[in-house]
Amino acid sequence: MKEEHSIKLIKIIRPANVTITFFSVLAGGFICSVNKNISFKLLLAAVAAAFIAASANIINDYFDIEIDKINRPERILASGELNVRTALIIYFFFILGGTALSSLVHVQAMLVVVGSIILTFFYSYKIKKIPLLGNAVVAFMTGLAFLFGGVAVGKISAAVFPFIFAFTINFMREVVKDMEDTEGDTRANVFTFPVKYGFENAKTLLYVVGLFLLIAMLIPYLLKIFNAKYLAVIAGSVVPMLVYSMYILHKGNDRASYGRVSFLLKLQMVFGLIAILLGV
Repeated sequence: MKEEHSIKLIKIIRPANVTITFFSVLAGGFICSVNKNISFKLLLAAVAAAFIAASANIINDYFDIEIDKINRPERILASGELNVRTALIIYFFFILGGTALSSLVHVQAMLVVVGSIILTFFYSYKIKKIPLLGNAVVAFMTGLAFLFGGVAVGKISAAVFPFIFAFTINFMREVVKDMEDTEGDTRANVFTFPVKYGFENAKTLLYVVGLFLLIAMLIPYLLKIFNAKYLAVIAGSVVPMLVYSMYILHKGNDRASYGRVSFLLKLQMVFGLIAILLGV
């Protein structure tokens, strides 16, 4: 029985996203620290951020139960595998735990965490239904992990580019996920960008943002913020995957194609994180 509950807990918090958040905070703090090390306070901040990421996934699934019954019936609340009461108890455990851990870092870290809890709640409740603004909020929260690492060590300047990278990749991914979910969103009267303006306009937006990202990824190397290792990883992994993602997007007009693009964008986030760490 305990093993069954553990599996349900792992499913609802989305461990891949939580893990990326954890390491993004560590990476942000590492590149911002004077001695390029990982302090105990930075570790606390990373765990706190992981807790908040887990809570955000839970509250999002809570508000999306009816839509997920159409779009993503395998999700644990939509399928009925986990009851709502238990999910909310887990949610409060994570937000209280994240707040408590951040308070051990310093007041500024705790304020960022509290602000993030409020923002993710209102995103799930209302903001996600607003075209592009909802996408931007998710992208902002993903990028914020890097800045939060900087906040934990008292300096954020070196984390600005990683924030821009993470924001852009995840903004694109959120728009693609909206393209995946148009059937359920339409039935639920959730007017995302693809629902309101159509798939071709959504694709055009993604091409423009993707081009911006291709250019933006070169800037830290040209400004000597990151070294040749950064450029090698970006050129050898992120750029080819981004170009291939845009190719799939151009050719495909089905949910499976959009799912592949979403997965590739998540992979680009991982390889971008590796490039940033190797590039300092």
